[in-house]
Amino acid sequence: MQGNEVPVEWRGTLSNVIYRYGGELREASTIEVKIYNRLERKDTYNVIGIMKGEIEPDRYIALGNHRDSWALGSVDPTSGTATLLEITRVLGQMYKNGFRPRRSLMFCSWGAEEYGLVGSVEYVQEYVKVLGARMVSYLNVDVAVEGNHTVSIYTSPMLFDVIIEAAKMVPSAYDPVGQTVYDKWMKVNRNNRTNEPNMIYGLGSASDYYAFDQLVGSSNVDITYSYNVVDHGNISSYPLYHTSYEVFSMMKKFMDPHFTAHRTIGQFWGVLALLLSETSVLPFNVTRYTTALMQAMNSLKPKDPAVLDPLRNAINDFGTATQDFVARLKSLDFENPYEIRAYNDQLLQLERAFLNPLGQGGDYTDLKHVVYAPAKIN
Repeated sequence: MQGNEVPVEWRGTLSNVIYRYGGELREASTIEVKIYNRLERKDTYNVIGIMKGEIEPDRYIALGNHRDSWALGSVDPTSGTATLLEITRVLGQMYKNGFRPRRSLMFCSWGAEEYGLVGSVEYVQEYVKVLGARMVSYLNVDVAVEGNHTVSIYTSPMLFDVIIEAAKMVPSAYDPVGQTVYDKWMKVNRNNRTNEPNMIYGLGSASDYYAFDQLVGSSNVDITYSYNVVDHGNISSYPLYHTSYEVFSMMKKFMDPHFTAHRTIGQFWGVLALLLSETSVLPFNVTRYTTALMQAMNSLKPKDPAVLDPLRNAINDFGTATQDFVARLKSLDFENPYEIRAYNDQLLQLERAFLNPLGQGGDYTDLKHVVYAPAKIN
């Protein structure tokens, strides 16, 4: 190929090769590509189970995983699929024994995720009005286990504290008895400035949380048990991602020999769902959003710092409002269900307040979250 040479960090390790951007072939060469794919139309299905809430049946906590895969997909998505099935089995047995959730639990097995998030996006688009009014949180597990080191979390800022609470309640995989997910997390992936586990705010568009983030405006999280990035270097994913080597024996021999990490993710996922469904006041911390917004603003480097002053003032005002809102909790009458409901509704609406109905304009009207929308060109 011709074209300018690519930056050093883009170059591979083949000897006697100059890595170029391309654009045209050298010496008028041509390439013949023979494609043997068959274009066929196939049906795919979402499978949705609902455990109706006893007190607030019109408030939903959803657990979701996609069912389709490239090749056999023992990691992506079958590790998550198996974990979701186990959660439904356990909660189903609890239901038979008399358990009734306060809020409704939804169990979502999505089709056609790999072809562009088709199953989950079509479902959300069809029911967006109902979900926009009623969805509390969507808890996504695409890949349950891609390693056996510690958890990796992408989340809405408001779920930070309840995620930590759940992590303190679940035993860590492959660690001594008594050590929790939180303990291991703090040991290997601590934010030294805040003395808290590292989480990444904002989810993006890489899995089925996308439509819940951008169209519904619920507060969502994506959970994975991951590998040690220090040992494996700066790689974008586990090495066999989306290959035909993603088979059961690979998972059993190399990633999770005793399926302990699967059990840990299942317990963590289930406990988090129950914390969100069973507490009278939703366990959202609105003050975390102030911190997240300030962090996002501080990452900007304008030529003239003064252009950020209006944004900084707005975030400070928002922070004052969130502090006042949290202070109101102390004066709530917990015997008055209407008062609790009104407070919860305000918690529910905060994330939705960051949705712009017009999106980013043009062909990007579905990218509605003004803080955590994915990039237009990504």
